[in-house]
Amino acid sequence: MTGTTTIITGAGSGMGRASVERFLAEGGNVVAVDIRDEGLAELRSIYGDEHLLTATCDAADQAAVNDVVQQTLDRFGAVDVYFNNAGVPFVAKPIEEVTDEEWDLNMTVNLKAIFIAARAVVPVMKKQGGGKIIVTASMAGLRPRPNLGPYTVAKGGATHFAKALAIELAPANIRVNAVCPVAADTPMLPQFGAGDHITANATPLGRLCSAEDVAAAALYLASDDGNFITGLAIPVDGGRSI
Repeated sequence: MTGTTTIITGAGSGMGRASVERFLAEGGNVVAVDIRDEGLAELRSIYGDEHLLTATCDAADQAAVNDVVQQTLDRFGAVDVYFNNAGVPFVAKPIEEVTDEEWDLNMTVNLKAIFIAARAVVPVMKKQGGGKIIVTASMAGLRPRPNLGPYTVAKGGATHFAKALAIELAPANIRVNAVCPVAADTPMLPQFGAGDHITANATPLGRLCSAEDVAAAALYLASDDGNFITGLAIPVDGGRSI
């Protein structure tokens, strides 16, 4: 990743933080974005500011995302990769108990934020001759489980939106892919409620996904090794999709 610049949202913890650390370890410049500063402050204290820029930002706020993209250009001169990783969980419950607020939050953060990011970054990538967009979707969007309705719909939409962007933006040399993890052992996991969907029973390999598993998949897509891959939804699921 030497010489490349990646914006990573949801970077303060979990998959986002693991991705920041992995991309920095591979020599890249990283712009770490999160709605809260606590995790970003930890990253700054560990990695300094030579290759790291942090920004407190709501990934579903168009003006704020536009500003992050401009900050990135001002600091590093390009946006090679936009990793749309920020997301919100959903506590499993029957559909008749889902509130409007829960539905709207899932649609806004887990789906609309991808649209907001695309509007901000696609013109930049077109101007510079290409780029990559990576979306954190979910296996829930490919193989639904009961009682996760809003989350499943939003993540399924994220997967299909990535495919729609991939076919639209291919002539501009912009590659778009989704990574689809199964339940991951991150700070967000307990917020999904109890059940096999958050235990090792969720996968044939007998363990949960790790944040590092997702970071590795994202790194592959972001690197030159992934240059001929676009429009895919890549399961990071320990075999659950078999």
